[in-house]
Amino acid sequence: MMSEHPMLNVLLPLDGSIPGDTSLMAIHPLIRSGPVKCTLLHVAECEDPPKSLMTGFQRHREVLESLGVPTRIRVVSGKPAEEVRRQAASGEFDLVAMSTHGRRGMDRVLMGSVAEEVVRRSTVPTLLCRMGTFAPNWERIVVALSGLAGAEEVLEDVVGLARRLGASVHLLTVGLNLLRSNSYRGVSFEVPEDESSTYLDSVASRLLAAGIRVTADRRSGFAADQIACFAKELEAGLICMTTEGRPEEMPGLDHSVAAEVIRQAPCPVYVRRMSAASCRSR
Repeated sequence: MMSEHPMLNVLLPLDGSIPGDTSLMAIHPLIRSGPVKCTLLHVAECEDPPKSLMTGFQRHREVLESLGVPTRIRVVSGKPAEEVRRQAASGEFDLVAMSTHGRRGMDRVLMGSVAEEVVRRSTVPTLLCRMGTFAPNWERIVVALSGLAGAEEVLEDVVGLARRLGASVHLLTVGLNLLRSNSYRGVSFEVPEDESSTYLDSVASRLLAAGIRVTADRRSGFAADQIACFAKELEAGLICMTTEGRPEEMPGLDHSVAAEVIRQAPCPVYVRRMSAASCRSR
């Protein structure tokens, strides 16, 4: 019997570490929901990787194939971030699934983050997962929207995932509080009236018309904090969003909401880079 869902070709960069293998667990909801094939990619520092490393990769391959996932191992040499991006840009893959250590501040600057570099530059969507944050299912998907047209580029992916997984979609937009003063009541935080509710209702209507179960919520505060908190309260299995792919302007101070969400999220984060950002980097 043929599956009603298309085959997903997933690129899984692995470094042989336990945190680095977290992405293998993260994709299990996709494996259970429809056909998937995987490429286990290792970017080696030398032409002859240690035998123990390759033994571990072969074990991962056997586990995936026991789940019905055709799997191959690919070993290349080069700089990890550049090589992962090159492989992703080959046209072979629908998704890059990566683990991230979720470092921040000077520790992240000194150690670097291959995952964040791939997110910033890859034209293929990236699934990011920190150790301990993978979810057993993706029954509830949070979609973070900013109101910008580019932020909606992830919606086509979301519709496909929701249909494949039978998941509900929970739209979220976050606005900033304004500090207001009242001579009778003192100082307070208030949320100014804007068009976000109308905007979210419009997006929700489009998803409903596509047959997707959807809710819409608006919160105020710092975007990354509120997105992560909302996903935790909802016990969501996945957060979906776009990024402009902005690099750090000062060491340790990241201007990317997506990067901060990845560090805080209680579940995997699916990120698509905005097409306009891709054009600017060429």
